[in-house]
Amino acid sequence: VNRAKMYQLALFPMNNGATNVYYVLILSYIATFGNNVLGIATVFASVMVTGMRVFDAITDPIIGALMDRTNGKFGKFRPFIVIGNAIMAISVIILYMITPKIPADMVWLRYVAFVGLYAVWVIGYTFQTSVTRSGQTVLTNDPNQRPLFTIFNTVASFIGMGLIQIVAIVFQDALGGYNSPRFFDVIVPIAIVLSAGLTVLAI
Repeated sequence: VNRAKMYQLALFPMNNGATNVYYVLILSYIATFGNNVLGIATVFASVMVTGMRVFDAITDPIIGALMDRTNGKFGKFRPFIVIGNAIMAISVIILYMITPKIPADMVWLRYVAFVGLYAVWVIGYTFQTSVTRSGQTVLTNDPNQRPLFTIFNTVASFIGMGLIQIVAIVFQDALGGYNSPRFFDVIVPIAIVLSAGLTVLAI
């Protein structure tokens, strides 16, 4: 029986918390951002987010297959944690902070960037989230530890989601609310730091 140490059971699920920071950052604000900041039709933004679920279903088995073939000095899962977090960080910086600088008369380019960057984010998200469940089976196969892992995983999930939501609520009025580019200029770097911190704990 392979048993994990208590600190491993507590810290590894922070990977889930790290991805949930981005989950909130994207799923809670992407449609509002697309419509009010980029001038993209709300219906388009909403349909695109739903449609990307299909893309996610395609990327999952591909990344799972890559993970099965990975076993280097850095381990099987750590490369996917780091690469996934980096991809998400870069994609949200470009999406939320650089895309609004595209001139309004080139709205077609805003649409292309919006869809393309969201797709890149999905890839990064899949990289990192795939690790949480698959890594659990490697961390411990002790049936007595599985319930503990589930508890820690739930706590970590709430930590990631809660931290970014609290930060957004605290800053929204001072930064002009969710419709303001300034809000995203501030909230995105904070989200990246929060997610990176939780990622380091998981690693």
